[in-house]
This record gives sequence, C-alpha cells and structure tokens, in this order.
Amino acid sequence: MENKIIDIYKASKLALLLFVVCALLFGLPFYLIWKPVLAFSWQIIIIFCVLFIIGVVVHELIHGLVFGLFAKSGFKSIRFGVLWEYLTPYCHCNEPLKLKHYIIGALMPALILGFIPANVSIFNGSLMLLVLGVVFISAAAGDFYVVRILRKESMSVFVQDHPSEPGCFIYRNE
Repeated sequence: MENKIIDIYKASKLALLLFVVCALLFGLPFYLIWKPVLAFSWQIIIIFCVLFIIGVVVHELIHGLVFGLFAKSGFKSIRFGVLWEYLTPYCHCNEPLKLKHYIIGALMPALILGFIPANVSIFNGSLMLLVLGVVFISAAAGDFYVVRILRKESMSVFVQDHPSEPGCFIYRNE
C-alpha cells in the first residue's frame, strides 16, 4: 500500500492555470463566432452563483454515482463531506477500485460539467454555459492532479480514496 497525497496548494495553482488556458481555448472561438456583448446584472450574478453551488454538489454526486457503479458494495461504499481545512467538498469511496474505474470516476465531473458545456456553448452561443464550463474544468484541478500522480501506475493496481486527506492509497500485488 502506498499513500499518494496531493498538494492542495499546487492543485489551486493548477486550477488557476486551467482557468486561464480553458478561458482562452474555449473563449476565443466563442468570441470570434458570437461576438457577445458583456452585460452583467445582479440577476445574472445570482443565477451564476446558484448554478455554481448546485454544480459543486452535482460534481461530487457524479463522483459518487460512478464510483458506486464500480464498487463491489455499490453505493453503500460512498460517502460525502467537506474537508473544512481546505473548504473542499469530497466524495469518498470506502473500498478500493480498479485503477481504470477510479480514473473514470475522477474525470467524469470535468467531462460532464466542464468540457461538454464549454463545447456546447461554442455552438449555441450561451455565455453562461461557457463560463460555467470553464469554471468546472478548473474546479476539477484536484481530480486532474490525482489522475496525474496515478498515470505511471499499472492498470492492475487498486486505488482507494484517502479518508481524510486529498489523495488516495495505491494497493499493489507484489
């Protein structure tokens, strides 16, 4: 068993980098196609904040849904909470998962809440969808970071969320 904890401050820097890169990557084509007029109102800001809070909850629920589908004990193995020290909500799977299943579960929120909406926004002209997509891609920085530290592992390993720290345990058959 090996403990793999991510540095939450490096994950925060990655989130900022992802935000800038994705804002350019998706924002530039969006701007060139739709030439949006930026007009903000309190209603738009409130709607964004509500959608952001809902999205944070849905992000963790997506982790739980995917992990639960692959866990031997199903959804009984899933729990949710907040790491108050880092102000970070989490989904925790109490049992080890195959590496490929863990990676799918880790990346699915970024795909569903980030990449898909950001891409759709380019085709439908929704600035709100673009901004939410970019925000939720960058919000998945910790997930990307965990997958990055697992990238050299054999697909035969099992991975389990760390119960109290941002990261995971790797179980190898040696």
